[in-house]
Amino acid sequence: MSKPVPRSLLYCSALHPEQYAKSALTDVMVIDLEDGVPHAQKNQARACVDRFFATETSKRTALRINPLRDNEGLLDLLLVQSLRQRPEFVVLAMTEAAAEIEVVRANLIREGEAPKILVTVETPACLRDIYAIASAADGLIFGSADYAASLGVQIGGWSNIFHARCSIVAAASAAGIPAFDTAYFNLDDDAGLLKECQDTRELGFSGKTSIHPRQISIINEAFTPSLAEYEHALAVVEASQSSGDKITRLKNLMVGPPFVKQARKLVQRARELGL
Repeated sequence: MSKPVPRSLLYCSALHPEQYAKSALTDVMVIDLEDGVPHAQKNQARACVDRFFATETSKRTALRINPLRDNEGLLDLLLVQSLRQRPEFVVLAMTEAAAEIEVVRANLIREGEAPKILVTVETPACLRDIYAIASAADGLIFGSADYAASLGVQIGGWSNIFHARCSIVAAASAAGIPAFDTAYFNLDDDAGLLKECQDTRELGFSGKTSIHPRQISIINEAFTPSLAEYEHALAVVEASQSSGDKITRLKNLMVGPPFVKQARKLVQRARELGL
């Protein structure tokens, strides 16, 4: 991605354009035409989106559209085709095959460019073909609520969907794209949100989605390398370079190629975010 990979993606119903201004709080504002809009108000929501993108916006935006297997999804796709200014990202819901991504991208190309496509992994069927889907996408988002509901297990758990998180991160890494973790649904549990951010960052997620603006500051901080992490990574890289890229020692740490590779990635991420 030419711009920094987002740390936070905040969902907002397309029916409430007055709330789009909260995009200043988050790395990316996700304007939602899917679950955030009752079926009877889909046309009204599309009209709100059309008015918003009639003028140029400097904010980073995404538009979540309805599943392509639903007529509403096809209408959403026609809307994106017609927009004067388009979102940076289009978020696909309930994706189950890489072909869906290819259809969307082919229909949104304008002057050789199309919005980046983020795929929400929400079903076991999507997870079945996750490597092919990741290879066709520009990023993956874990939609844990629908995924847990498909399994018939508690929504908001950890161990019961841990396998899905690991599979998503592995597929995204293999494809060279970012993965974004699911929203945290307990809005009053800041400690729990922070812990989940830290744990999912350790798994390899680049950021996290959110359903409330008050969560954004915690998410952004958790997915930003700390100064201590940055300085340690710089020291690892310097130690390797000083040794002629041989395995060397930095205090009590043996520094070999995997450590240097990880350190370089952290340094790059920190610099992307302005550290």
